[in-house]
Amino acid sequence: MNAMDEKKPTVDIEHSQIYGLATVLGLMTKAFEDWDASLFVAPHDRSVSALLVCVFLLDRSLQGDLFQSATGTLFDVASKRAIMVNSPKKVEWPLWDNSTLKHPELAPVYDLGIALAAWNLAAKQDELPPEMFLGPLFSLAGIISEGVDHGYYLEDKTTRKAYQEQRERLAQSHGGEEEFKKALKAQLESIASTLESMK
Repeated sequence: MNAMDEKKPTVDIEHSQIYGLATVLGLMTKAFEDWDASLFVAPHDRSVSALLVCVFLLDRSLQGDLFQSATGTLFDVASKRAIMVNSPKKVEWPLWDNSTLKHPELAPVYDLGIALAAWNLAAKQDELPPEMFLGPLFSLAGIISEGVDHGYYLEDKTTRKAYQEQRERLAQSHGGEEEFKKALKAQLESIASTLESMK
């Protein structure tokens, strides 16, 4: 059997799962961004909230070094729109055609959605690294952008209800709203500072 006969691993992506993940990313980014606006006189860039959400949404099987790698990748995408930036394997994110986007202001969230999906898909199997999912995900960028739009702009009754429930749940996650705000403020400041240092 020669190399051509060997079965190559295939990338199988369930569109509905990608859309669902993107919707949650959009909705949670909106929730954290609204918290950010209430905590700071000058709110942070949207990508700060989106980054916090992406770290929260990373597959739970990614631990230790893998989690650190995934987090680093997300920061690279938010600051440079690329991964593996100092290696020959560098992958740059294609430019968005703003004329085809319903909400071009959310492009940084779409970028992060692609990276998040790549890591979560890779976490579900053992054969392929996250970067192998990027080509197919770039071709599904329209699905990701639609999902983010749907979640961020609370486009239906179910999403609006989920937004309110998330805000209430988040406010109670640290024992109460004041404790949550204090912890969130520190996290947002840390992410913003790290992002700024990477530019």
